[in-house]
This record gives sequence, C-alpha cells and structure tokens, in this order.
Amino acid sequence: MKIFFRKLHRWLGLLMALQIVAWMLSGLYFSLFPITEIRGQHLVNTPRNVNRDTLGGAALFSGVFEAVERDRGAGWQLESLSVQERDGEIFWRVGGDDPQGAFVRLVSFETGELRQPLTADEAIRHARDLLRQEGLDPVAEWLEEEPSNLEFRSRSLPVWRIGFSEPENVNLYLDPWTGDLLAARTTRWRIFDFLWMLHIMDFDTRDDFNTPLLQIAAFLGLLVALGGVVLWALTTRLFRRKYQRV
Repeated sequence: MKIFFRKLHRWLGLLMALQIVAWMLSGLYFSLFPITEIRGQHLVNTPRNVNRDTLGGAALFSGVFEAVERDRGAGWQLESLSVQERDGEIFWRVGGDDPQGAFVRLVSFETGELRQPLTADEAIRHARDLLRQEGLDPVAEWLEEEPSNLEFRSRSLPVWRIGFSEPENVNLYLDPWTGDLLAARTTRWRIFDFLWMLHIMDFDTRDDFNTPLLQIAAFLGLLVALGGVVLWALTTRLFRRKYQRV
C-alpha cells in the first residue's frame, strides 16, 4: 500500500506542480495588497455630495422627461432620479430603461437641456480632476468594443479610456454621458488579473470559476494533499515499529 500511495503521490504531484505553484503564488499576491489598492481607489477622489443650498429655486422636473425622450425616443421607463454635480453645474441624473438597454443621462437643472457626451478634451480634463495627484501624459481613446487586454469587460459601452503614465500607469474608464468613473486599472490590477486567470483557470473571460477544468484540477490537488498525509501516516507507523523492535 505504501508503494501505491507513493507512486500516486509522485505522479499526481508532478502533474499538478505548476498549477499548485500558480495557486500559491496568486494567493500570496492577493494577500499582499488591499483590494481597494488593486482597484485603484486610492488614486481617485470620492464623488462629492451635492449641497442642497446650491439648488436654489429651480423648477423640479422641468423638461427632464422631454429631454430624455428626444434622446432615447418614446417608450423609455424611469428607473431612478437624483441630483449630480459635474464641472460645477447641477444636473438631474436620470436612470432609465428601454429596448436598447439600461441608460443614464444628465439633464441640466437650470435649462432642462440634455448634457451631451464628453469630448476627448473634456474626458481628459475630467479624468485629471478625478485623480488625487497630477496625471502625466494623458491619452484619450474612444472604445466601442471591449479592449483586447480585457481590462474593461462585461460593462456597458461605449466608454472613454483615459490613460496616464503616472500615477501607476493608470487607465480610467469613464461613462461618456455622466463622467462616472467606471473602472481604474493600474499595473497592480493587471498583475492581479493575470494571476486571477491562473487561479481560477479561466483563460477566456477570466470570470468563470465554475469551469470543469478548475473542478478537475481542484480534485487532483486534493488527492495530492491527501496522498501526502497518507504517506506521512504510513511512514510514521513503520518508523515506530522499527524503533520498537530495536
């Protein structure tokens, strides 16, 4: 029996060696950095709440629904309504749904006009305002498809991607209509994402941790661990018997 478990442990260990190392290495990296730093939250300012005193006596709901209907067409449904400040101006933040999908639009609190999407220059300026320190070498890119590096996936498109060489080679992904920061991607996040891919063994979307490949690998890894325990137990008993005979 000892020979059987020794051979089983040896060959399973050889088969699973790289994946076990990947699990340990990725787990170590995950434990070194807080998730807030991985997500780049330490690099950006938190959104400011709107001071109600600045709302003045503007007419509530004046022209809001008409402005959105001119953009989305008839038949849209209101999901949420709140107030947002952007670039020193107050807007109604209208969340809705229609056959094209969920959307958010900004309508001027004073004029009732729909806020148009950010231009490249406006997106760069807005991204710089979001950063807690100066952003160097900004580059704006309009994305209508998910980037090939999978930095921004399973999200609504299109978006602005504003890249900076500093701080931390960060890319900020902005909603073109609202200016919302949808994601911040740094070098640490890219390493995290690569190791996450190895950890869950999803080499396609990097999001599915219920794949048959992972399940098989986890089962084999469990056998390796249990085989080591069994070998230890067998070796320990044999050692004790030999020691008692002496």
